[in-house]
Amino acid sequence: MAKKLPTVWDLDPHSEAKHIILRRYLQAWLPIMTRWNGRVLYIDAFAGPGIYSKGEEGSPIIALKAAILHTFPITSQIIFLFIEDDPMRKEVLEQQIKALVIPKTKKFTVHCIHGKCDTTLTRMLDALKEQKQQLAPTFAFLDPFGFSHTPLSLVAKIMQHPRCEVLITFMYEEINRFLNHEQQPDNYDALFGCTHWRDALTLNDPEQRKKFIHDLYKSQLKQSANIEHVWSFEMINHGNRTDYFLFFGTKSIDGLKKMKEAMWKTDEGAGIQFSDATDMNQTLLFQREPNFSDLKARIVSQFKGKIAKVEEIERFVLADTPYRETHFKRQILKPMEEVNPSELIIKHHPPGRKKGTFPPGTSIEFV
Repeated sequence: MAKKLPTVWDLDPHSEAKHIILRRYLQAWLPIMTRWNGRVLYIDAFAGPGIYSKGEEGSPIIALKAAILHTFPITSQIIFLFIEDDPMRKEVLEQQIKALVIPKTKKFTVHCIHGKCDTTLTRMLDALKEQKQQLAPTFAFLDPFGFSHTPLSLVAKIMQHPRCEVLITFMYEEINRFLNHEQQPDNYDALFGCTHWRDALTLNDPEQRKKFIHDLYKSQLKQSANIEHVWSFEMINHGNRTDYFLFFGTKSIDGLKKMKEAMWKTDEGAGIQFSDATDMNQTLLFQREPNFSDLKARIVSQFKGKIAKVEEIERFVLADTPYRETHFKRQILKPMEEVNPSELIIKHHPPGRKKGTFPPGTSIEFV
């Protein structure tokens, strides 16, 4: 059930944080994808009017400006597909797009479509399948107000194509609130792609229920939508309750690396959540540090008694912990090697390696 909002509404802090993540990721995604592909596609499936009540930019304008103003010489064609079901919002969005100056040297194509996310994208994807064509490398931003128009089957159809990624707003607060509503089971079956969500009805503890619902959706993205890497970011509202999760899905470890970088820059303490109670300006001035003790414990638990290449450790940190690939060499491995007695042994290393550094090809035994 979607929130009823006017044509243009106020920008709340967690939406602003979400847009910061989106902008930062697109700044990394655009040069990577356009360097190797002649055409790429950006989809904003719940585009909105492109502007907020005090003039702040909406996600479609953020995406367009990320491409227009990028310092990388983008020569590939970029297709922007903006889908909006509200005709008045679509009209405002088109006005915002017309106000932009897109250089004639840029091969950008912008389509604003009036329609619902699921029916519009399903029709497009089914047509490609009938024509035996592949979807261009795509970043799909699925940012609904509710939960009834983003079925897991749609995510799976997008991710059937190579080099596609999704960023999904999973509306936890509304999903939890209407979990036992008699009119919602079909919507929930479609959202999760299964019926196991019903098990959450037996969980009375709020944190247990939240973890169950979050983990089920993450598992379904990985198993049913066949997404290799799935990461989430929690958005907490002014009442200190979880409003929604951002779920990012990619088959590229480099894509995961760039998205975690964007998320960590939004939450310098843990890279996993943003709260409306956070003063974003203060966060930039007084950055918190990651919990390196926790990361060390995770690495030791995974590799103790084993010999592992530094590339394996990096992949583990990226794919299986909340931390970034920049968090473990100097902060964890270096002190482990330098302590007496040493907590690790270098079994193999490239020529010229200096103590306390861990270049590619280095093998480590955790003792």
